[in-house]
Amino acid sequence: MDIECITAGPFETNGYLLSDETKKAVIIDTPLESTHEFMLKIRQKGLTVEAIILTHTHWDHTADAAELKRQTGAKLYVHTEDAYRLEDPKKFSIMRLPFIIEAVEADVLLKGGELIEFGNQTLEVKYTPGHTEGGICLVNHDQKIIFSGDTLFAHSIGRCDLPGGSMPQLINSINDNLLSLEDDYIIYCGHGENTSVGIEKRTNPILNS
Repeated sequence: MDIECITAGPFETNGYLLSDETKKAVIIDTPLESTHEFMLKIRQKGLTVEAIILTHTHWDHTADAAELKRQTGAKLYVHTEDAYRLEDPKKFSIMRLPFIIEAVEADVLLKGGELIEFGNQTLEVKYTPGHTEGGICLVNHDQKIIFSGDTLFAHSIGRCDLPGGSMPQLINSINDNLLSLEDDYIIYCGHGENTSVGIEKRTNPILNS
């Protein structure tokens, strides 16, 4: 599986373009002003995007969802508990945003446990609330890869002080769904650098406090 990381927006949010030899693809998260870069890579590689999957619906991960959905024709996937923020993204921001974020409607509402297939690849949806009510992570077990959104970072975890957040819930989500996997699973985070399950088990100061 080929993984392209596209970092964009004021918070340097990571979005991901996944594809394989079949030329089928999915997008994970859609940062502000990421559309041009996504579409450039999609056209260069001759890809067909079948799904846009949001790990959660804070605006820095969803700002370009409407435009990417329009340009790719892909279905938009989000957990049912987080879908409400897509209806009026600016309403649920704790800061005044000096730009417009277009509302968008999800095509597929997730609950956790689903398998999303594209090409020869399968992503398992892990329901990991705590950063938001409907946060998810996506796991490719064949290649031992996790896309963690803002659930887990290198040496840190997602913040829990925003509306819908819960520290106990987030810690349980991480322990039950991510750290239960083998140490060599690589974690692609919603912000910052990659890490691994083993590294976070041993060195994450919040999880080991």
